[in-house]
Amino acid sequence: MSLSSSASQALTADNRAVPPARGRLQWADLANTAGAITIGRLGIAVAFPLIVHSPRWALIAYTVAIVSDVVDGNVARWTGTQSHTGGVVDGWVDKVLHINAAWAMALHDYMPAWWLWLWFSRELVQGAMVFWLVGDFHSGRVRVQQTSLWGRITAVSLAAVFIATLTNMHALSFPLTCFTGVAGIAAAVGYFRRALDDRSRFR
Repeated sequence: MSLSSSASQALTADNRAVPPARGRLQWADLANTAGAITIGRLGIAVAFPLIVHSPRWALIAYTVAIVSDVVDGNVARWTGTQSHTGGVVDGWVDKVLHINAAWAMALHDYMPAWWLWLWFSRELVQGAMVFWLVGDFHSGRVRVQQTSLWGRITAVSLAAVFIATLTNMHALSFPLTCFTGVAGIAAAVGYFRRALDDRSRFR
C-alpha cells in the first residue's frame, strides 16, 4: 500500500477531514409512491381535530398515520426513491401530525394542556432554529438528513404516550410524558450541535 493511499484512507476515516454529503431540497423528489404516502399522512393531520371527539376513531386515525410513517421509508428504499427532500418532509409532516393532534386532544380534555410542553420539547428547540436554518437547507449547507438515536427514542416515546393517552392508560401516560420531554431535549441538543458543525464545514 502506497503512502498516498494510506493517507487517503486516514482522511476518509476522519469525519472532520471528509465533509459529509450535502443535502439540497428538490421538490420533484416527492413525485413517487413514498412521497404520496407521506403527503397522505398530512391529510390525516388536518382531519384529526374533526374526529378527536371519538377516542376510537382518533386511535384508528393515529394508528394509520404511524403505520404510514413506517411504510413510506420502506417503500422509498424498495423503489430506490429515497431522498434528502423525502426525509426532511417526512420529519416535518410527523411534527404537523403530532402537534395538530395533541392540541386537539388537549382541547377535548384527554390530558392537561401543559403536557404539550414536554411532548414537544424537541420541536420547541427545532422551531426556534427554523428561520436560522431555512437558508442552509435551501442552499445545501447541511448534510443529508439522518435520524439520530435520541431522535428515534423520542419518536417511539411520543407514539407510546399518544396511544396511552388515547386509550386512557393514565398510569403510563404521565411517566411517558416525562421521559419524552427529557429524550426530546437530548435529541434537540444533538440537532443543534449538528447544525453548528454543518455551518463550519459548508461555509
